[in-house]
Amino acid sequence: MAGEKQIEKETVADCMALESMLSKIPIPPIPANRLQLLSILRQPNDKIDIDALTRLVSVDPGLFSMVLKLANSSYYRGLEKIISLRGAITRIGLTDTVNSISFYCVQNTLPPFPTIKEFSSEAYWTFSWACAMAARRLGHPNLGMNVLPGELYMAGLLHGIGKLMMAIHYPEDFEKCVIKAEKTKQPLHKTEQEIFGTVNGFLASKIMKSWNLPDNICEGVAFYQIPELAPPEYREIAGLIQFAYKITASIGIGANGDCYGMDISATYIGRQTHLALSRESVQMELVKELKETVEQKYQSVSGTPSQDATNASDTNANHQAYPEIHPPAAPPHPDPSRMKPFSRLWSFFRNLAFKFSH
Repeated sequence: MAGEKQIEKETVADCMALESMLSKIPIPPIPANRLQLLSILRQPNDKIDIDALTRLVSVDPGLFSMVLKLANSSYYRGLEKIISLRGAITRIGLTDTVNSISFYCVQNTLPPFPTIKEFSSEAYWTFSWACAMAARRLGHPNLGMNVLPGELYMAGLLHGIGKLMMAIHYPEDFEKCVIKAEKTKQPLHKTEQEIFGTVNGFLASKIMKSWNLPDNICEGVAFYQIPELAPPEYREIAGLIQFAYKITASIGIGANGDCYGMDISATYIGRQTHLALSRESVQMELVKELKETVEQKYQSVSGTPSQDATNASDTNANHQAYPEIHPPAAPPHPDPSRMKPFSRLWSFFRNLAFKFSH
């Protein structure tokens, strides 16, 4: 009973702090046609209305040009140059098209992340992109979860926008959160609670609700740091976003401002012993697979092998380019040697967003 009263008091305090913060933060609007696109993109691939998708993309010059450029990039380029949208989708594949359009819509809507310690726009978007890919993978039927991959991708991509708003509108306080979390080895959301009176997931959820995104996605993001406190019907998606967040952090891709090292097995999903994702062998295989996928997707927009793969190939043609990785604790800072390839990925989308929004 005492514990329930304490949670109730904290919930009231969170709400008050959150409303106070939101009253001072202008929420960036998403254009109506892109909201329609996001609604289509979160559906299972076999239910996506290709006619509606191509119609919405074709009237958006930035998106149209981005998809064509991707289709004609070094990785996808064929014998003939692609000039039609349907031809581009066919060449790229529906899943990669959906992921790229989702990323572009979200990244082009939000303001840049200010540089705070090692936390920059590049590091933030690289992490969000990788987390979204990890989240989508967790929705694959072979893992037995009951959440749509498209909804998981959207939640993984948007999970950090509360941090973005805190950093833009309260940069000094947010930097204090990051520094204190690093010094005390606490999760970032704990120091946010102490300094702001609320956490980034709750703030992100409020912003997403203003965009009329589905409750499943909004609540999954609201509780991604504390899935066990989510309402029962949203606990699974919140736990999967936490799981994707920790997998991404364990690989050291981008930066999330959170140096607290939680083992993947200690996450909410990792503790559910009836799930396949609770098995260590499955967890390690997912880390390995995600690392490979990120490397491959980097090549898809740059056409250049990552340094890791190039070195492995030069050393020994039979050597595995992507060795198995045990999921370690999240590193306190991004690894500079891994950031260089992803800076090109970030530049690709950033340059497109700038070019076609001006």
